[in-house]
Amino acid sequence: MIVGDIVKKYFLNIESPITGGYFSSEQIDLLSIIQCHSISELIGFVTGCDQINHLSGIIKSINNLDLEFAKRYVFKLYQDTMVYHDQGLDESRANRLKYLGITPDELNSVINNTHPKSKEIISLNHHFISEEWSQTKSVSYEEVELLGSLLPELNSITISSGSISKVVNKYAIDDKYDFYFAKRDLDFAYKKGKHVRYHSLLVKDDSSHLFEGMTKDNILDLIRNYVKASIDFINDYNSNHKVNLNGEEPIINAIDLFNEIISFEKNENGDYYNIWNQKYGITMSELLSCFKYAKEHKPENVSYLYNEPFLEDDQRRKKVFETLYEIEKLSPGLIDSLGSQMHISITENTNSIRRCYEEFKILQERGINIQITEFDMSLGKDDIQRVFGSNATIPLNLVYEEKEKKISEISSIITESGVNLSGISYWSLSDGIDHNLERIRSDALAKHQINNINEIPTACGGLLPTYIQNE
Repeated sequence: MIVGDIVKKYFLNIESPITGGYFSSEQIDLLSIIQCHSISELIGFVTGCDQINHLSGIIKSINNLDLEFAKRYVFKLYQDTMVYHDQGLDESRANRLKYLGITPDELNSVINNTHPKSKEIISLNHHFISEEWSQTKSVSYEEVELLGSLLPELNSITISSGSISKVVNKYAIDDKYDFYFAKRDLDFAYKKGKHVRYHSLLVKDDSSHLFEGMTKDNILDLIRNYVKASIDFINDYNSNHKVNLNGEEPIINAIDLFNEIISFEKNENGDYYNIWNQKYGITMSELLSCFKYAKEHKPENVSYLYNEPFLEDDQRRKKVFETLYEIEKLSPGLIDSLGSQMHISITENTNSIRRCYEEFKILQERGINIQITEFDMSLGKDDIQRVFGSNATIPLNLVYEEKEKKISEISSIITESGVNLSGISYWSLSDGIDHNLERIRSDALAKHQINNINEIPTACGGLLPTYIQNE
């Protein structure tokens, strides 16, 4: 819950030209609802939002309401269109079919384009989010309102709505590359005068459902065509949307070309490995062939990043560096920046961070920019039981005190390393919109450490510490 006035923010104390934050499409929609200044503006949002514009009578219902009441009403309606992520795939599918207005028996005729409304339903299906994530369904109006107050402190927004799963409409015959979500999120950033980091063209598991039953050559063709469509879309959007005082800089100024190429876990030989090679038999050379168009048509004044987590792990960092050098050898100049996600726990070993930045300094001297792309700091899976539950031994206020000290210590380590970060972006922006929380809850449930996800109300992972225990 939110208690009192929140003034503390867990920013790193480091100078950087970019201070950014990640906003999902759902968060942007909820923010857009809250920040409407009139009923007509709210009606305009509803009309343009395929998540809710098919709900019967919504515009008529809000037309004569008080603005604040109307915004809260639409906010709740938006949340109600989704099911909780842990309700299971069957529940999510049933919810999707209900919203699309078709029965399970009609599904095949829609996919086969024999249904009279196939094209309309396939498009709407692609624009509809059935399963919530990162507490979208349960986050309070007040917490999202507070999130909006953070925007003036950020000059950049990271969006993931241009990823292959959000763009490629696998069932469509025409309009296969649909940038509905990306355009909406970019329009929001443009309205707020923010730069955008476009995350991410190649994502570890994001495209697995698209690749089911496909040959390696077909997968490569799909990636190649998606990359071309994305670069064309970005070039077109940037040409018509400029930000900053003189309106001269493109709104999208960074693109994560590659995200999480290397495995999180080790193989039977104790080594980290290239996921694309292991899963699909795709070599780095074949993968890079799909990005030839991106290199030849690189948007002006835009950085291309290779983004990876857990670079604090010495062995994994070594494998990531090897991959970066392989990319540079096969396609010189394609990647100009390495993104370190830096999802860390409050008990992270600072010596591992120190070693990491010593090696980043060497990379920087070779001409590679370094960015922190997804920073957050939360309670780790092993620590969560020490804070919550019947056997808890650590008061919550001490967690926040330790987090503040660790933020200060890490800031000093990075500054002393001599690495000049080209950007810092924050991932979990508040304790109630925390991308670590579901993972921690799911892991604890699987290990029978808890019986209900609500036994872990927060992982204390937000830039804004909005969960405060009422003692």
